Amino acid sequence: MGFKIIAIDGPTGVGKSTIARQLAGKLDYLYVDTGAMFRCLAWSWAAQGCPESDESLEKLGDQTKIVFENEKVICDDTDVTQEIRTEQISAQASKISRFPSIREVMKKQQRALVEEVRRSESYHGAVLEGRDIGTVVFPAAEFKFYVDASPEIRAKRRLLQLRERKEDADYEKILADLRKRDYQDQNRKIAPLKPAEESIIVDTASLSVEDVLDYLLDCVATEKEISQ
Repeated sequence: MGFKIIAIDGPTGVGKSTIARQLAGKLDYLYVDTGAMFRCLAWSWAAQGCPESDESLEKLGDQTKIVFENEKVICDDTDVTQEIRTEQISAQASKISRFPSIREVMKKQQRALVEEVRRSESYHGAVLEGRDIGTVVFPAAEFKFYVDASPEIRAKRRLLQLRERKEDADYEKILADLRKRDYQDQNRKIAPLKPAEESIIVDTASLSVEDVLDYLLDCVATEKEISQ
């Protein structure tokens, strides 16, 4: 079958990371959490006082060291697995992702990571999830999926997640934040959030994670590839 790239795009809070991680595990593919990469940059950016000059941003992107290790995210030798999942860092990630220099650095890093794995033949393929994987980062990906759900459904899911972690959570605030993030992602000038023309749209509103995973696995197994 050869080395394949699977792109999974969609809005925040729709469960892309969970789906992509499990899909990669089932297929023995490399899993690349691009959202975590942006969150790591946001974490480092906040620690530096959020400078916005092109020079500072390029330096940040080039020098921030991000490692995925046993389901942990290591940023500059610090385990930030939990810290980068906070609402505060999520908001910062949305802000920093608007800068063209940051998106360009991330695109190069993501492509280099996949190419390294392709050459080493350590995996059969790669699964990347984000907001512009199928449209910008890997427009020639063999499989492109766009997973979606309404802001209301995503807010309810996020509320349950936060409560399970014993964190304070307010549905209306979560919903407002999601709508704001959606607007920012869909209307930014650089790489706006939208399905690639060839994407298979998956509405997760009435589907469990297992249902979505089974559907994606079926698409890959039957080689319902994107027509290039």
